[in-house]
Amino acid sequence: MKILEVQRQSLNVKEYKSRYAIESDAEILIKDDTLIVEDGIPILLYKKIDWCDTKQLREACQGVRYTAETRLPKKGMKPIKTRSAIFGYKPRVPLRQDFCSATAMAVNHPIEHSVVTNFASNLTEIYKEYFPDTYAMHQQKMESVRKEWVIPNSVFTSGIINKNNPLQYHHDTGNFKGVLSNMIAFKDGVAGGRLVLPEYNIKLEIADNTLTIFDGQSIVHGVTPIKKYKPDAYRYTIVYYSLEQMWNCSTVKEEVLRIRQLKKEREFKRL
Repeated sequence: MKILEVQRQSLNVKEYKSRYAIESDAEILIKDDTLIVEDGIPILLYKKIDWCDTKQLREACQGVRYTAETRLPKKGMKPIKTRSAIFGYKPRVPLRQDFCSATAMAVNHPIEHSVVTNFASNLTEIYKEYFPDTYAMHQQKMESVRKEWVIPNSVFTSGIINKNNPLQYHHDTGNFKGVLSNMIAFKDGVAGGRLVLPEYNIKLEIADNTLTIFDGQSIVHGVTPIKKYKPDAYRYTIVYYSLEQMWNCSTVKEEVLRIRQLKKEREFKRL
């Protein structure tokens, strides 16, 4: 395992967040297992998954139906279509879905959802080994969330699978602050799709069957263009994270009673 000491550079992050990542945004390319530290504190791990079998997880990604969205970047760039599916649990969203629930993937693809959520337990020991202090803090923060809204044997509530998505620079939002997301990548028949962290002058290869652990809320990051060189090419990333608003969820029974009451009140108002 290589250890790379870095220092965050002062950049105009707003300029980066208005566009997609390109190779020249960072000079240091990381292809091998590497622990990145800043002032002696680990901030990112990039590692080949060699401690467990991921065949079923890869197959689950291939068996899911994805939701397509069109993203509109700034500065006159062309819109780009993305495909993704969320898993785990969702918090309340006023005026849209004002109750906590499992995701649509749990209902529409129960087998694949089970494979993806069950795999979260395989990340626990790696997370603890390389980020012991952060993991302990993550565990402590999750005590505010009822266990029925936490993916079993993990510290995560939710996640997303991205399919062939070159994402423009962004910060993740909605997660507990100061904790780390875990991202698994499967890749075949594509070039590009590297993860760029311009503040640290680093880009990660994001090779097939690799794990990346870092705080996407505090570090701006983007994905370079993805080029396919065969018809069935793909690049999947599975990101496990912990949504802060899940602390607000009551028990499943209480959530059901709550939404029934809200629906009843709305019907009375209509009448």
